[in-house]
Amino acid sequence: MGLCSIILRMPPPGYHVRGINIHTVKGAEMVYVKSSGMELTSSTDVKPTLPVLDHSAYFSMTLMESLQSYQYWMIYFMFLGAEITGLLIISKIQSIASNQFGRTANEAASINSGLGGMNLLGRLILPLISDLLGARKPLYCLSLAVQAICLGCLPSALANHSFGGTLACAFIIGFFYGGGFGMIPAFLADQFGAKNVGATHGVILTAWAIAAVCGGLIFTAVYNAQSHIYPNDVSMWYNLDFRWILAPVLFSFLLSLFIPANLRDRKLPRAPGETFRYRFINGRLIRFTGCKVHMLTAAEEEAEWQTYLAGLSNLPQSKPVEVVSSENGHSREYGHSSEYNHSRHSGNGVDPFSQNGFGKVQVY
Repeated sequence: MGLCSIILRMPPPGYHVRGINIHTVKGAEMVYVKSSGMELTSSTDVKPTLPVLDHSAYFSMTLMESLQSYQYWMIYFMFLGAEITGLLIISKIQSIASNQFGRTANEAASINSGLGGMNLLGRLILPLISDLLGARKPLYCLSLAVQAICLGCLPSALANHSFGGTLACAFIIGFFYGGGFGMIPAFLADQFGAKNVGATHGVILTAWAIAAVCGGLIFTAVYNAQSHIYPNDVSMWYNLDFRWILAPVLFSFLLSLFIPANLRDRKLPRAPGETFRYRFINGRLIRFTGCKVHMLTAAEEEAEWQTYLAGLSNLPQSKPVEVVSSENGHSREYGHSSEYNHSRHSGNGVDPFSQNGFGKVQVY
């Protein structure tokens, strides 16, 4: 860390990476400006070659807005459920190996080291996969589902004295425990913008602390009670513990399915009478209106999104804009949007939108 601090530098003001700056929430970088009338629109054909429009005025969130949003607390409790199993397994694996399987202290310590290695691999591999996929939510859903399956299998593995089965379940849980830790900062940046990650991440770590303290106390109390009830049957000592941990994991899994990770799910105005919406695994938005269920087509959703964007306030007229042709990538700067309109309609200069009518406008 000392060596890293020597080369660490703050980025310059206005720094962008593929159209994303510290204010951008995931999805806002895909919103562009239509040349005709300077209206906001959405396009995936335009390839960003220069810093994109800063949409913080429309989609960014303050820290208080982030912490007070329902999606933040959904992520909070999802994270608690995703980490509680790994925390307790890591803290108890040595006693399980000794009490249940008669392993020596050195062997139990080696098992704990192996579990730490799986934790490390999870922190490296799952965040990388989430970056390649461009999504964190599906991996959290997968993590919680797999952990629930492992928790369901652990009592049977212990009852059957299956050392290999117990280790397999523990190592898989350790892998996803580390992965959950590694992905959470990026997930928070996607949802609330990188500028809020420090505080939102700090608050969400209290879920990890609660899982460690409260979970550990409950685990020990249940273990002590079970060992007194079944003094001669060690296979029952951890049985009830792994069953009660399954409850928060399943709750967190259900919660993770409904986290609105898509910008449109959060910002698109509700239709008259709409009570609930859900984005299906195929990416289609499902709308529940009373007793009716309607899956929007891509065209229907896009039309509603365009209407919403068109209703946003006009872009600031006093800031310089840059227009980039989507056809050839050439650009020309104008001092103000009014100067751009004058140039476009008076014939001064080349209109970069002359072929297809669309381009990208960037506001600094």
